[in-house]
Amino acid sequence: MTTLIDRLRSSRGWWFDLSVCGVGIALFVQASVGALRDGSGLNAVAFLGIPLILVIARFPVVIDIQDGGIEVGFDSCVLMFLLCTLDAHDALVVWSLGVLLTQLTTAKRLSSKIFNIGVGITAGFLASAVLGLVRGEALGTPRELAAVAAAAAVYFAADFVVSAFSLAISGATTLRDQVLQPGTLLAIGCFVPFDTLGYLGAVVHRSAPPWTLVLLAVPLTTLLVATRALTRGRENARRLAVLFDAAVRAQTLSQRGAVAHALLGDARKLLRLQQVALRSDPPVSGEVGAEIHDGDTQLWIVAKAMDRARSTVTADEQALKTLAAVATDAFARLTLTSEMVHVARHDPLTDLPNRGILLDRIDHALSRARRRDGLVALLFVDLDGFKPVNDRFGHAAGDAVLIEVAGRLRACVRGADTVARLGGDEFAILFEDTDTAHVEAACERVLRAVREGAWVAGHRVPLSASAGIAYAASRDDGEGLLGKADLAMYAAKAEGKDRLVRYEDAIGHSRLERLVMVEDLRRAIAEKRIDVVYQPVVATGTGRIVGVEALARWTRDGVAVPADVFIRVAEDAGMIVDLGDVALSAVAADAATLRGSLDGSITMCVNVSAQQLMDPTFVDRVRRATVAMAGVTLVLEITEREGIDLDPVVLASMHAIADMGVSFAIDDFGVGFSSISYLTNLPVRILKADASLSEGIDTDERASALLRSVTQMGQSLGLDVIVEGIERESQMAAIGSAEGLYVQGYLLHRPMSFEQLRRVLSEDRSTSAAGLKPSAPASVRSR
Repeated sequence: MTTLIDRLRSSRGWWFDLSVCGVGIALFVQASVGALRDGSGLNAVAFLGIPLILVIARFPVVIDIQDGGIEVGFDSCVLMFLLCTLDAHDALVVWSLGVLLTQLTTAKRLSSKIFNIGVGITAGFLASAVLGLVRGEALGTPRELAAVAAAAAVYFAADFVVSAFSLAISGATTLRDQVLQPGTLLAIGCFVPFDTLGYLGAVVHRSAPPWTLVLLAVPLTTLLVATRALTRGRENARRLAVLFDAAVRAQTLSQRGAVAHALLGDARKLLRLQQVALRSDPPVSGEVGAEIHDGDTQLWIVAKAMDRARSTVTADEQALKTLAAVATDAFARLTLTSEMVHVARHDPLTDLPNRGILLDRIDHALSRARRRDGLVALLFVDLDGFKPVNDRFGHAAGDAVLIEVAGRLRACVRGADTVARLGGDEFAILFEDTDTAHVEAACERVLRAVREGAWVAGHRVPLSASAGIAYAASRDDGEGLLGKADLAMYAAKAEGKDRLVRYEDAIGHSRLERLVMVEDLRRAIAEKRIDVVYQPVVATGTGRIVGVEALARWTRDGVAVPADVFIRVAEDAGMIVDLGDVALSAVAADAATLRGSLDGSITMCVNVSAQQLMDPTFVDRVRRATVAMAGVTLVLEITEREGIDLDPVVLASMHAIADMGVSFAIDDFGVGFSSISYLTNLPVRILKADASLSEGIDTDERASALLRSVTQMGQSLGLDVIVEGIERESQMAAIGSAEGLYVQGYLLHRPMSFEQLRRVLSEDRSTSAAGLKPSAPASVRSR
């Protein structure tokens, strides 16, 4: 319906323009006949009016409207001169010829030329009629001047109103909207005085030699230049406003299609042209355009090349180039965001979804299954005896095996199933909208695929996998289902490996041992039997120790419990806040001791959990610790692999703590799924790149490029970046000694007791004081 209405409007506008042109041509013919009948009184000065009309017509005032503008020319001052010096018929013949030649030599559309010819001649005849009626017989009188002013006003009114009516017919606005524009009064104010220059020329011509008319060139030129400057200045200001709005909007769009759509709309507003296209071909003759860079895709924003009163072809092209730069920046931002989100949600080695996105998909699958009464199952796969592959052939070979295994797992399942890498040699497969027959068949395919082994350095390496399958119950969540599959996998290992075990409630008897561990840990926390060890952080540029990370350690019945085990137990049992308090108090006490013997500044990093940040007393505890640590900078690390909750309470606590001068670090960056979008909202100062990002940088250029992109991203945001997991000299060599980058790992320093830390710091400061650059490998050998 809208298209039909537009066509009807366009048709009515075309016929109206033709009618106006017909009236003008008829009047021109009438004037020509009258001039021939009366005998022509034309002279050289009169014929000079034609080129003068051509020149002055190039300097109109443009009255802007929503979809274009009305050009009001000042060439009618020549008409006034002709009417005051020649017979009316002769003057109108010269004027009509000038209008015809002016339109035939412009680059406007044919419809615009036709309309302008008709309205120009018709308005000239109306002005002639008014002048004849008002002036009377006397010349050189105030009445004649008033008659010229009245004729000029009638000319302007006819030209402007008929033009506005034509636009109203063709467009979607009313005649009132077209006429009542902000620039209308300005045009009227300029037009009538400008036309009186024509009368002034007539007075000079009557009373002085013809050459004296040259003196009028100065004010005429000045007025024309001023008019053009005013028109172009307003246009430039308008374009700047459009470009500013486009730049602001481009930063808020998150889809490429939306950017392209906005680009076309902004280009049409910018140029005041509707015929603007976004295409893969560059502009051809008669067009202007600018190239937009979107990765490997070549795009051009193209419009017709038109010289207009408000702008030139060169100005249009420059405007398009500026807009193209805005679009290029928007596309680059979307590409970078997409790549960063992909890195954050995928394992960097195998490009499989990581643990975070797996849990997210499990929760979505469980929610959908509850609505549809569907089946959800999770397979937990752990490679048997994978560690010898790394030990014998190196980590690069181990990485190659993991990549190959990941590809096989993908091939064993449907595209709708999710294959994820949880870390190390652990994988998981989520089945949804399926049945037990499909799940069991896929599990068997997985085990057979792994049994094929792998070829490493010309040797066939045998492989197998222990797998646990868990079917979701009605009350399961992502963590719960993953825990069940994990327990079933360990049961498979206990039964002899290379097999599949289905989770049953009986497997949960191991939970009893976990409950005992919970009580033992609770007593250890209450009695402050939690030890703290420290692992130094080294600046690559100087080789100097600039900070240490505090790591909690717990010994149960003389046996060291892995940190990830008892920390997970503390979190699950609601003891993580108390555990964190014990660790923070120990660090504060050690910092007070360290401060007295330390030469130079150092930071001490303490790991905290979201549960601690939710605790209403945590801010005060941190405040007390910072007072005790005066002179030693405290850094709180948040583990990114678990995700970061932007809870208002957490945000408030983090900002309150940051206001104390305490910095926050994102630990294990690069293996989680949330921190990319949160970096702008959290008071974070440090990113700690996860060890998995540095694992293969000495053997795999892709891994090295990925780590560089993460570090450059962090540094571009003004954050310090610490690279974890440096265990080999070749990794250190791959990182280099760039300023502003920090490293941590077994190659440089292993976790150590506080007394060992004091000795190591003393040696480090002594080496620095002697003007020597410490060697990381040497510091390891010295112990």
